[in-house]
Amino acid sequence: MTRYFAPLIAFAVATAFVAHGQILPEFLLQLRDPNVLGGALFGWALKSFGYAFVLAFSGVLAGAAVLLAAWRTRLRGAPDVYAALAAVLAALCLTGSFGVSFAPVGWCCAALFALFLERGGRFGNGAALAVVALWALLQGGAPLAALVAALACAGAWIDARRIDDRVRESALVAAGTLVLGAVQLHAAPWHAYGAHVLYLDALRAGAQRDRLWNGGLSVNMLAFSALLVTAGWYGIRRRGRTADALTVLLLMLLSMLDARNLGYAGVLAAPIVADAVASYYVRERTLPHGPLTAYGAAFAACAFAFIATIISTEPKAVVWPQPPQQPAKLLVALAAHRGHHRVLCEQPRWCDGAAVVFHTIDPLVDDRAGLASSTALRAQSDAVATHGAWRSELAVARVDAIIAKSDANLVALLTQTGWRAVQSDGARVLLLTRRLQ
Repeated sequence: MTRYFAPLIAFAVATAFVAHGQILPEFLLQLRDPNVLGGALFGWALKSFGYAFVLAFSGVLAGAAVLLAAWRTRLRGAPDVYAALAAVLAALCLTGSFGVSFAPVGWCCAALFALFLERGGRFGNGAALAVVALWALLQGGAPLAALVAALACAGAWIDARRIDDRVRESALVAAGTLVLGAVQLHAAPWHAYGAHVLYLDALRAGAQRDRLWNGGLSVNMLAFSALLVTAGWYGIRRRGRTADALTVLLLMLLSMLDARNLGYAGVLAAPIVADAVASYYVRERTLPHGPLTAYGAAFAACAFAFIATIISTEPKAVVWPQPPQQPAKLLVALAAHRGHHRVLCEQPRWCDGAAVVFHTIDPLVDDRAGLASSTALRAQSDAVATHGAWRSELAVARVDAIIAKSDANLVALLTQTGWRAVQSDGARVLLLTRRLQ
């Protein structure tokens, strides 16, 4: 009976994901991001099959990540009950990030990458590189795989205390993942992901979101505590697996810096922690039996049935994200002016979701600044700092509206050259060019 615990937990995660049923702002940004191929695919799916399909498919991906974490635990020889423990820990870490976004793509790719990396050999290493390439094409955050592979190489070297064939093989995989993860494979010219090489947006100046600790208890905090306490109680290093300890420590650090990394900590670290627990109670380890193709076919059939059921019985209305309350007054005032407007917000989070709620407003940089083009990011940075040729950069970006703090140097300089303050909410002011006044 215990062999069904992990699939049941994965199914519960997919169901909870669908019940949550809202779109996260970064999903809307990535739909328009030319550097993420997943945006085009998800946009096509939304247009062709509807929101209920995309919601159910995202839930399936989240459940698949949990199931892969459990399967990885089982492949280490731990019994089914410990695979279920890994599924529970991974599920707890994912719940704080439920909502339609590209995150389930990354979770699933991360879990699959770790599974192939531990398998090793020509097939395992080649499949791991293929997963990283797919991850980089579809979504940000793929360089996390390069860090995990580098730590696996370091762990192999520490355990062997010499450079043997295993260490050389791990080094080649680490080098391959670094190239594939840090480069936009389909962009021209190739360039790195900016802030989304890793998810560390919470470190940006003025950022209020994605922090693990916000002054109160949350699902994220409880999940982090459960994973950390279990790892600390049982230990995270088995003999000959130094890479496990290094990987868990890295994931804990990334999670403390930015809460969006906690999902990756769940799917990558939960199998290690559950395996450490098993090492205290299990003397003889056994590997699972049965062909992998049969397991894959069974999962595909269940996924198809789940998506079909959601589409046919529970059509979901799209729950659009709302912009923050404080700058809403200024965004409404801007939307009242005819035409399409390109707005620069001094703090990108002020424009969070504005393009969805106000269809005539296009923020230069939205809340997820790392997803914007390099030109937009440079114009944003230079304008806020009033540095370099910032006026020319605003003109090239066709910015005709600005929301900034009333006492900002940017406001003082623009009002001297034809811009006019047309609305204020006390702390912030809306500036418009002369042609819009």
